This record gives sequence, C-alpha cells and structure tokens, in this order.
Amino acid sequence: MTRRLGNLPGSETVTSFVGRRAMVGEIRALLGSARLVTLLGPGGMGKTRLAIRVGETAHRAFADGVWLVELAELRDPALTDHAIIDALGVPDRSAESSEEVLIEHLQDKSLLLIIDNCEHLLDACGNVIAAVLRAAPGVRIIATSREALHVPGEHVVPVPPLSFTSSDEGGGDGNPLEYEAVELFVQRAAAAVRGFTLDAENHEAIARLCARLEGMPLAIELAAVQLQSMGVNEMLDRLEDRFQALSTVVRGAPARHQTLRAAVEWSYALCSPAEQTAWARLSVFPGGFDLDAALAVIGYDSLTAQESTDAVTGLVSKSVVLRQVHSAGARYHMLETIRQFGRELLRGSDAELDVSRRHAHHFAELAAHACHDWSGPRQREWSSMLRREQVNFREALRFGFDDDADPSAAVRTAVDLRHLWVMGAGREGREWIDKAVAALHADTPLRAEALWVAGWVRQVQGEPTGSSAILTECIDAARRHGDQVTLARAELFLGVNKLLGDELDEAEALLSGARATYRSLGAEDSESLIGLAAHGWLRLIEGDDREAEKIAEECRRLSRGIGECWAATWALWVLGLIGWTRSDDILATAALREAIEIKRDLGDWLGIPCCVEVLVWMLAESGQHRRAARLMGANRELWVPIGQPMFGFATYLQAHENYTATLREALGDARFEAEHTAGGHLSPDATVDHALGTPRQTRTAPSSPLTRRERQVARLVAEGLTNREIAEHLVISPRTAEAHVENILTKLGYTSRAQIAAYVRADHSPDSRPAQSR
Repeated sequence: MTRRLGNLPGSETVTSFVGRRAMVGEIRALLGSARLVTLLGPGGMGKTRLAIRVGETAHRAFADGVWLVELAELRDPALTDHAIIDALGVPDRSAESSEEVLIEHLQDKSLLLIIDNCEHLLDACGNVIAAVLRAAPGVRIIATSREALHVPGEHVVPVPPLSFTSSDEGGGDGNPLEYEAVELFVQRAAAAVRGFTLDAENHEAIARLCARLEGMPLAIELAAVQLQSMGVNEMLDRLEDRFQALSTVVRGAPARHQTLRAAVEWSYALCSPAEQTAWARLSVFPGGFDLDAALAVIGYDSLTAQESTDAVTGLVSKSVVLRQVHSAGARYHMLETIRQFGRELLRGSDAELDVSRRHAHHFAELAAHACHDWSGPRQREWSSMLRREQVNFREALRFGFDDDADPSAAVRTAVDLRHLWVMGAGREGREWIDKAVAALHADTPLRAEALWVAGWVRQVQGEPTGSSAILTECIDAARRHGDQVTLARAELFLGVNKLLGDELDEAEALLSGARATYRSLGAEDSESLIGLAAHGWLRLIEGDDREAEKIAEECRRLSRGIGECWAATWALWVLGLIGWTRSDDILATAALREAIEIKRDLGDWLGIPCCVEVLVWMLAESGQHRRAARLMGANRELWVPIGQPMFGFATYLQAHENYTATLREALGDARFEAEHTAGGHLSPDATVDHALGTPRQTRTAPSSPLTRRERQVARLVAEGLTNREIAEHLVISPRTAEAHVENILTKLGYTSRAQIAAYVRADHSPDSRPAQSR
C-alpha cells in the first residue's frame, strides 16, 4: 500500500466525521477550478474538521500530498510563512527570506495546503497565499477563517451549522438521526457515557437541545459530555437558563456567537472553582503541554499540587482539555475557542502576570536542563522535547524579551536553545539570538555566549562572512572575561569557517587551539567533539586519510564514553568521505547509513543532506545510476533551505558536478531528468527512506518480524560484535542489547548468534551492489 504524503492527523487522533458529506463533495469539485477555497464561519462551527475531511478524501489528486498548517497558536504575523514551512517539513536554515524558501519549495509541487485559523493573521495570510498562488501553479489551498482573506481568485464557502429539526416539539415523526446535529450528539454521548443510546424517551429532548444549540458542532460536543453528570432534560433546562441570562452579557453579538458563548459559559459554570482557575491559567499555553508544565502554571496560590492534578483530570473529563497519548507520554491541549475564553478570564486579572512568568520560568528551566544534559545518553530524548515544545519556548522568549527591566533570563534561554536552532529552526533561532545580543548592551560574559551561538547559527545558514565577524568579536570578548569555554567554542566554529573557505592554515591553528583549551578544561561535550570531527575532516582535505580516520574513530570513542551520538554522526560523515576517497564502498556506505539513521532520530536536517550527498556519489560509482539520480534530485530539495551542497566547499561542489555528468551520460538526459524530477517530489522523510533502502525493506516487511532496531542489532551480531560492543556502538545499555538479541532469537526461532548472522547475509544478498572496477 502506498503511504500518503502529507501531515494530516491519523485516524486514531481525530474523532469521527459526522454529516456534511454532500458539502465535502462540493468543495472537492470546487478545487478542480478554484485554487483558493476559504471556509468561512464562527469558531466552533467545524471548519477545521471539514477541511481535513476534504483533504483526506482528495489526497489521490495531489502527488505531493495534503498538508495541514495550524495557525491558531501563532501570534507574530512575521512568522506566518515560517509556520507553513515548518508544517511542510522543510528545514529552514538559509539566509534567504522565509517566503523565498517557501516559494522555491512549492513552485513545482502538486499539493493541497490546508491553512487553518487565519482570522487573526489576515494580512499576513493573504500576502503569503497570494505569493504562493502566483508562483506555484500546482498548489491548491483551503483556508479556514472567520473573515474572508480578499485574495484574488478566492472562493468563499460559508460553513453552515449541522442540520437540526426546527420543530419546538422535538424530532417530529421522522428518524431523529436523519439530522446531523442529533447524529453528532448521539455519537459523542455514547463515547462519554457507556451504554448511552437514542431511544423513545430521550429523542425529543435531544432534538430540542440540538436545535437550541443551533447545530453548532463544538456546542453540541460540550453538551454531550455533560451527560456524565446529568440527564438530557436536566441539561436542557439548565441550558435554557443560560440563554435567558445571555442577552444581558453579549449585546449585539451575532446569534451563533451567542450560542457558542452560551455553551462555553455553561461548561465553565459546571466546573468546580479549582477547575475554573485551572481553565484560565492553562490558557497561557499557545499549543500543547504536558502535566509537569500544567502543574507549574496552575499549582500555586490557592491550589495544591494534588488539587491542580485533579483539576486537569476534571477538565479532561469535561472535554475542556483534550488529552492524547504519544510515545513521549500524555499531551494536553485546548481547542482555540476554549482557550480564548480562558484568556478572557485571565486577561486583566491579578494572576495574568504571575501565570505568564511561571510559564516562562518553567520553559527557561527546561531549556537549561536540556542544554546542560545534552551531551549524554538522553540526547535523543532532549532533541525530541526541544522540537515538541518549540511553540512554548517561543512564547517564553516573547514574554521574556518584552520585559525591558531585565531581559537576561530570555537571553539565557535563547543561548540554551542553541541545539534547536542549529538542527531544525535556524531562521527563528537567528531572530531570537540576534535579539539576545542586542538586549545586552554591556560587555558581559553572557553576551559573549550569545555571540558565539549567533556566529554558529549564521554558519549553518551559509553566511560565512557574517559568521566570521561575529565569532571574531566573541573571541575578543571571551579573552577579556577569561571565559575559556566560550573562547574554545568561538575558535572551534571560526576554524570550521576557515576550513570551508579553504584557508587551511588558519583552520589548523584555530581548531588546534580550541582542542588544547578543551583538553585543559578536562571535559568533552558535543561542541568539542564536533571540533574533533572537523579536525579529522581537515586532515582528509590535506591528504592524510589515515590520520583523518584515526581522529574520526577517536571522536566516536569519546562520544560513546559520554553517551553522546550527535557529534559522532559527524565523525561518521568524515568516515564516509574517507571511504569515498579510498573507493571503499563498504566503509562509506555503512558509516553514512548509520549517520543518517541517527540524524533522523535527532531531527538533524542540516547533517542529513551532507551524508546523502556522499551516498549519492557512492551509488553512482557502484553502478546504481537510477537510484543515484533519484536520490540526487531528492537531496537537492533538502539543500535548498541551507544553500549550496556541502556549504559551498569548492572541492565537493566539483565532485557534485562530476557525478551529475556521470549520471547523465549513463542514463541519458531524458531518463536522468525523469529520475531527478521524481526524487524532487519525495518528502524529506521519504528521501531518508530511499537513502537507507527502506522502501525495499518495506516491501519485504511481511517476511521479516524484526523491528528496525532489531535489524540493526542483527547486522552488528553478524559483524561479530559482542553484546557489550553492540551496546557501545548504539549507545544503549548492555542489558538492552542483550534483550534485543534474545528477542531476535525468539522471533526467528533460532538458538545461536551464528544463525542470526546467516539470516542477515541471506536478507541482504538481493541488495548487494554489483562489483565494478573504479
């Protein structure tokens, strides 16, 4: 089965879609002629769910997938195009504007963009949508908004309420489930209350309730969950009281807005005082949050930790807070309408400033912990957390830098988030770290730290000149303050800068000096080990591949010693280059594939195209011309947001051109262009699958009961490694390695490691590359 491209939520995370089947078909048909369809309606009308349903049913019409962009949590209009880039999974680290990166990515794509919640960013959304429509003819857009965007070519589709009976007496003589509102209520009620069904005793009250709520999906869902504590008739009586009171609360508001507000206020009134307090305080989160974060902003003043936990549980049971379980644990979030109601309660209250400060403090501590613990065995876990909490870090930084009295806490957080900036959020990181440098007017050690991070971020964005100037300033400042760690880091990255510019003597002096400083400090971290890997690369460029290999292996050994894996991937990249230099296909391919797998786990989309580039060269040399051409086209898309392949390093740029010519000659222009273009339509994740040969493994998956990690362990067993050596190689505990081996033996029905080795050899024989003279 072909995997769908895109990022629509899976069926397990979205409640069932009710009603509007004809409307789904109408919108799909409209997309055939209209390139922008805006679904218009008030909050709670179900615009998002309708748009997603259209995307689910129309995915086959778009070769490059259906992509959802959620803007509800975004407050800065300047980041609108960046949010779209993030949703598309495009690594954005280049110095080009976000709009240029977005247009370059979309201009030859056939895809559907669903841009959700545009109403608070109308101008920004309108501008970026207009630019996309002009430059990318294969892109169709569905926007959801409470106001029209007024973009040329826009087709506005009002989203009506779900159908409901107009009879004051209830359902009439027909089947109440013929009405969409009743169908939704019954489905949600059955999910909330075990054994609930529509029957002769309750169907009229349910029909009247849905009519009173005017068929608004969110209001109906809020009502359905109240069946946990009261009957339908009691619920209807209480809701009638709420509507009677409403006319004096929201004068002049549209009827449907009054309906929704009544339903939300009604849910609020049914909450305990602790739950009401928690509702308001949780509205500080612009996106998702975990329980620890929730307790950090709730649990003070009048609420104990246990009362805070109970309040969150109560809000979940009332569907005010939604809970989803992921691999990292439970995550919570509020629908935007619910959150905005909470913000109204919080805004202007005595608690508003305290809650924002507690939110910022919690995420500042989290960033500091991740940074301090980064160079160790929890690196993958921290990397995942940084990406998952990015929107909360953004809110914490925004609040911190708005505090003119003392921005130092925000500066510290921006510096501590450096690994997020250089691996996956370069453009946003540059904005925050530049703000950090500017915020500290005095010459302080903290400002010097911010300078070296600013230089590093510019380096990964392909700005060698700007990076060099900032790092040089940092070196001077670090020397004045006697800050040896900051000095070593600035010298390290300035050395890499000189290496990329082919200034090898200067690179040697700087990298050697940084290495000497690190040794004198007696501590290794990811940055120092990246410097060691860079030193190995320098030796390779100078022609000493044996010394380069020795340094790269030392980097891997030191990385294993502290449980680090990110810097080790750069050592693996150097080993891949060594294998390419020696025409050693086995060394190069094994090192590069291992590096790519780890980098994908870490979200290092700066390092992945570096590894894929060299893998393309090896594939071209080994005669796998079609696969190499397709992977080259795919990798071109990964390089776009970064800059030229291999950061513009002249020797490797020439290698890229040479292999392009080789592949054209081997395949012919037509076949090369076809494969190259097909590769350009692969998503970043599909590109990694293609580089690793995962598509082949996927097709044979039914015959292999092993997980990806177990296959990795099996390959190491076949290479003769002991359990302890496997543990060191994969940076896991010996007990975990032993458990993997036992699982493999059990699943395959084997009794010896020799049988595992034979299995691996048999499994990989179809993928062996043809022997070819070089």
